Amino acid sequence: MKKNNFKIVELKPIKEKSTIKRTVFIKDFIIKEIIGFYKHEKIKKQKIKFNVVLNVSQGSVPDEKNIKSIVDYEKITNTLKNLTKSKKYNFLESLAEDSFEKIFEDKRIYAVTIKIEKLEAIKNAKSVGVEVFKTRKDYEGS
Repeated sequence: MKKNNFKIVELKPIKEKSTIKRTVFIKDFIIKEIIGFYKHEKIKKQKIKFNVVLNVSQGSVPDEKNIKSIVDYEKITNTLKNLTKSKKYNFLESLAEDSFEKIFEDKRIYAVTIKIEKLEAIKNAKSVGVEVFKTRKDYEGS
């Protein structure tokens, strides 16, 4: 007869360094700009809606006297607005990629979700668009 030797192993949860999670978001930011591949889209400005979620590292505590101590959502919205003014995009996907490039300039941001919608592109549809999630590691290709 064979004897079964079992060893009881206690599994302990991995302790996280911090349970704090800071998310900065921009919801339903709408601009009007020329964007699109088709000829009719290059004639008239159309509404473009952005929803952006930024996951921010917890390396610093906000300082009430210094706006540089936080991720400034107004700076992000200005960046999005300026991207569409400085370049004419055929595709929302290209706009999203350029948005990542600008947003990840802030080293405190470690993950971003960008959702960009055209609100008037397709008749009988509330919107059409693209949503992309990237971590800094994805972006930097590490």
